[in-house]
Order: sequence, then structure tokens, then C-alpha cells
Amino acid sequence: MLSHADARYLKGKRILLITPFHRGQRGNSLTSERIQNGLRKMEIDIDLLSLEDQDWKATLLHALSRSRYALIHGFHGLKFARVLEHIPKLRELPLVLTMTGTDINLDLLGPHRELVLTAMRAVERIIVFNEDFLSSLSIEFPEFQAKLLSIPQGVHLEPASSIDGKQLGLGEGNFVFILPSGLREVKNIELALDALSQVWTRQPHIRLLILGAAIENDYSKMIMKRIDNLPWVTYLGEIPHHQVHAYYRLADVVLNTSQAEGQPQAALEAMSLGIPAILTAVPGNLGIIEDGVQGFYASNSFQIQESANRLISDQKLKQQMGQAAAQLVRSKFQAQREFDAHAALYRQILAGTGVKAMGKGIDL
Repeated sequence: MLSHADARYLKGKRILLITPFHRGQRGNSLTSERIQNGLRKMEIDIDLLSLEDQDWKATLLHALSRSRYALIHGFHGLKFARVLEHIPKLRELPLVLTMTGTDINLDLLGPHRELVLTAMRAVERIIVFNEDFLSSLSIEFPEFQAKLLSIPQGVHLEPASSIDGKQLGLGEGNFVFILPSGLREVKNIELALDALSQVWTRQPHIRLLILGAAIENDYSKMIMKRIDNLPWVTYLGEIPHHQVHAYYRLADVVLNTSQAEGQPQAALEAMSLGIPAILTAVPGNLGIIEDGVQGFYASNSFQIQESANRLISDQKLKQQMGQAAAQLVRSKFQAQREFDAHAALYRQILAGTGVKAMGKGIDL
């Protein structure tokens, strides 16, 4: 927990979060907003800037000269690297980077590798969401070992009014899978459709709800075309985060079929309500649950089918796994623990640097 002395130390020291996205219900936007709101409740001065804003560069330059930020915290290695390219004077401030998933799983393995590495070298600390990422990055990039730390994302769900499943075409006898995910290729929605199509041939009472924004146009069109021919699948589109609680409550099982993840946050939200999970056995998902306890890991369509059939046919198993899932979230993914860890990190960095920019503007 953050000490009172730490909290007092941060008073008057303004922090800026820079997120790639803020308008839609996406991982980076929800994470940065949750951290901002949590730290504000702890009376820490913290602002949020989205790179979706057309005038973000002008806004940032003005804010840096006027507000005298003590620390800048960027989200997503590649996106933050491009911010540093545009505004190199940011390097005069203490910097923190949270690597959120695709920057680790895709960008560090592709043509943008060197650009991501420049951001990693520029910052004082690098946050990842789990110990597996910390270990793999430490081994592959030993130069960053001292900078790396793991802070799991906290789960915070606002209560919402219940929804009548009949409005979504659900009946009392339906067994409902829910897939909370934006329509992006990396989310591998077709794997869920392929697997559950096979289950549906023998279990026609199953239903699949997909909720999330249509992010990648061509991919979204392909998925929507498939869904049009699957009467047991309903695409709900983007649901405001303060309402997702009600939709999770309709589900028996939550799915995550991603090719790679930072942390399966939406699945954990559903799990917090006592819903077991089926997760692909990929980086970011691995290490979240214990296979066979809070749900199942699956490496392919057949394993998803097997896991789904077990949960459909064994109500007691589903209930036990759901209870274990809720307990896991309560014990390991508390939002306040996430906020305390960030505040303690900010205090540690600012105390160590002497607060480079406080008391004077940045020479732009």
C-alpha cells in the first residue's frame, strides 16, 4: 500500500499520461482512464492526453511549457516512441513506459523493432502486465532488466442495470458464451466462430454474444459477413464500459481467442462476476489462470470445443470454476493495488531524479 508520506510527496507534482486512444472502448484507453481516475481519488494531480486528438502535439508543447509536468507516462512502446520522435525535449523529463501487448508481441518482432527499443532506452522504468513478459524481456534484452517491473491491471466494474436477455434473442434454455473484443485481426474472432460452430451442431441451444468496436474495417466486414450466416451469434457492437457489467451477467462462459494479449482484461472483468474462462494459450493469457481451475487454456479449435462441451455438460464444474475465477480476480487483480503501485513508482522516480523539471518550464 502507498504510505501517507508517499501520497504527501506527490502532492503538487503533476503527471501526464499519454495514451494512443481514448475515445473508444479499447485496452489502452480503458487502462489509462482507470489509472487516471484511481490516482485522482488519491489526490494526485494527473492529466491525460490522447494521440487521437488532431492537435495533440500543439497541446503537449503548450502543456509542457505551462503546466511544468514532473513526469510523463506513455502507453504502448511504438506509439510513445513516435511521440518522442516528434517532441525530443520530452527526454528532459522523467519518463515511464507501459508496454500494453501488441508492442511486445508484434512490434518488437517486426520492422518497428528499433523504434520501440529507442523508447525503451529513453525511459526510466518499463511497466509490463505480468511476470512472463518481465522474464522474457529480461532474457531477450538484458540491458532493460533493471528498468522492468510488473504491475497487473486492476479490475474495476461499475454496477449496471440488468438487461433482459430476451431483448437479445436469448431464452431460458440457452447456454451463453460471451466474447468481449474489438474486431481486429489479432483478436482472432474467427477461431471462436469456427470452434463454436462445431459445438452448435450438437448443442443447438448455445449462443455467442460478441461485444466490441469494429476497429479494422476489412477484418470487421469479414467477421460480420460470417455472423450474418450464423443465427446463434449476435454482434452487439461497442458497449460503453459502464454498461458491460449487465452484458457479462448474461453469460455462462467468457472467451478470449486472441493470437496475443497484453492482459485479457475484459475476460478478467467477466471472471470477477463468477464466470469461467476459455483462453487461448498465448503470451499475455498464459499465467492468468490455472488450467482446469478457473477455466481452460486452448491452443486450437478442437481444444476450445472440448472445453466448451465440458462446461456445457457439467453445471457443477462450471459453478466451481466460476467461483474460483472470481476469487482469483479478488486476490490478484485489485484496482487499488494497481493504483498504489503506480503512485509508489512515481514517488520513487521523482525522489531519485530530484524532479528535473519542477520549478521551471521546459526550454522548448
